[in-house]
Amino acid sequence: MQCIYNGEAVFDWDANNLRKIRAHRIKREEAEEALANGPIPIYEQDVEGEIRYVYYGETDAGRLLAVIVVERGERIRVVTAYDLDAGQKKDYLSRRLRGE
Repeated sequence: MQCIYNGEAVFDWDANNLRKIRAHRIKREEAEEALANGPIPIYEQDVEGEIRYVYYGETDAGRLLAVIVVERGERIRVVTAYDLDAGQKKDYLSRRLRGE
């Protein structure tokens, strides 16, 4: 799995996915920053025939997020995003130390 964000991606936002990230007190810009700042791919999952990618990333302000996305053509749709819990933060930081 590789990072699908290449710096020129077009994000697909609408009321539904904006509502989902707002429920976690995350702004659209934060989710996009986490994907732009060298996120670490964690795993893929198949949800009803559509592959979702889970990334751990960091905003410009240092907030650590999990961001779940799908690719739809040339667009990236953020399904949801949330703050990393303590175990996920430890995993993220240890992966960064290893150079991932």
